[in-house]
Amino acid sequence: MKKIIVVYILLPIISIILVSLTPFLIPSNVESYEEFQDANFGFPIPFVKQNLLESGSGYVGGFPQEFGLQMDFLDNDPQFKFHFISYFFSVCIIYFFLLLIYFFLRKVIKYLRFSD
Repeated sequence: MKKIIVVYILLPIISIILVSLTPFLIPSNVESYEEFQDANFGFPIPFVKQNLLESGSGYVGGFPQEFGLQMDFLDNDPQFKFHFISYFFSVCIIYFFLLLIYFFLRKVIKYLRFSD
């Protein structure tokens, strides 16, 4: 029962939370002015695109530069494009990665118990 709860309930929830937080936690590396107008956010597959210029970023420096997701709600409305398929595949990748870690740790713990 514990295995079913972890595998089918807890790991998918953790995957969704981790993937949903990545656009806010991992900055986008912008290499040129063209990328500045179409910055990608999200991990492992970018699933949020934002036009940083229209979203209120007043950056006038050189490139490459890292930018976070612009959330300036007072002056300009942020311009976002959300790609659900990329988001879904990102959640699947993280879920399978966590699943591999979970089963690997179960095997290691089982091996350590029998070796004593």
